[in-house]
Amino acid sequence: MREIELIEETDLEIPKGDLSEHLASAFYSDNRFELTSPPGQEQPYRLRSSGWVGHIPVADILAIVTPKVPIQSIFGMLEVAYKLKSFDFFEGETAVRNLEEIYERIAAVLAKRVNDRLRKGLYRSYIEHTDDLQYVRGRIDIRGNIRNALVGAPALRCHFEELTADLKDNAILLWALNVASRVGLQRENVSQEVRRAHRGLSGAVSLSPIAARDCVGQFYHRLNDDYQPMHGLARFLIEHAGPSAERGDREVLPFAVNMPDLFETFVAEWLRENLPEDLKVDPQYHAKLEANAELSFRIDLVLRDRRSGDAIAVLDTKYKLRELPSQADIQQVLAYAVEMGVDRAFLIYPRRIADPIQMKVGNIEVKTLGFDLSVLIEAAGEEFLASLVTAH
Repeated sequence: MREIELIEETDLEIPKGDLSEHLASAFYSDNRFELTSPPGQEQPYRLRSSGWVGHIPVADILAIVTPKVPIQSIFGMLEVAYKLKSFDFFEGETAVRNLEEIYERIAAVLAKRVNDRLRKGLYRSYIEHTDDLQYVRGRIDIRGNIRNALVGAPALRCHFEELTADLKDNAILLWALNVASRVGLQRENVSQEVRRAHRGLSGAVSLSPIAARDCVGQFYHRLNDDYQPMHGLARFLIEHAGPSAERGDREVLPFAVNMPDLFETFVAEWLRENLPEDLKVDPQYHAKLEANAELSFRIDLVLRDRRSGDAIAVLDTKYKLRELPSQADIQQVLAYAVEMGVDRAFLIYPRRIADPIQMKVGNIEVKTLGFDLSVLIEAAGEEFLASLVTAH
């Protein structure tokens, strides 16, 4: 498969003779990319990623988009955003070195945890069944047996409960491992661990497709509380696996991350865990507008007083590594503040801001804050939180 390499937030110039009409059309229609075609045959195409990094197959090209932020920062954001706590990697593993390794390492962690759980025994629960049996089991279904008698069926229709591991809790894990086993895991020890976990589950659990959203909102208690982090890992593997692609004589893991979405989710989850006790945050808040049509704002974050529930400020994440706030950015966050009836609005960028912009429009104060992804997340978070709490 032919490869092209891009750098995040940077245009790649491609001579028009090097990109067929078919491929140009494929990039035009793929919302992960922006392709512009200046007039004139001598002017090259300009290709740019729309916030995505990773290995992205487009038609018969593999677009490799390199992130500008450190790989460790991406991995740190994923840990927070997906609540992937207590990573127990294989002995001797070191820090993540490149984007390809992130998916593989998370697959390794899930497989290891599933194999640990298989040794202890899978979580099981009673499920009610109705079936025609040769003997009485559970409760007799009188109406069912009358129907059986009318058609001459000798079986007894019974309602009974059966203790089984064939539950959604385990089906989520099996599907995630199935997805991971079909992409290009490079290290043999990881592939073996994934296959072993897959085989162990397959004997007791039915394989059925699971959407990433189905990994969220399960009920946990003392018998299955260790499933919650495993479901977080499973959600990640399902959500970020793409169709198989090949490069040369080896498979390539088509793993892509939408950086603006990841940054927004990361900031929301980080604030959930680190805000002072008197504050809380509502992520992706939908504010319905008073209009003669169904219109609403989707506000990235609303900061609230925990006790009263009153809104204090609105926060809008902007994944821009270089640009200053645009007029549109400021207008957008001002509109959010007006709708929520607050007098403070913050624009949050993934970099250190040496000279934060601060302005007042009417009674609303707008300020830029940075969550610097070029340094350790713990240090960047402390600086970000100090600026936010002081400003609010």
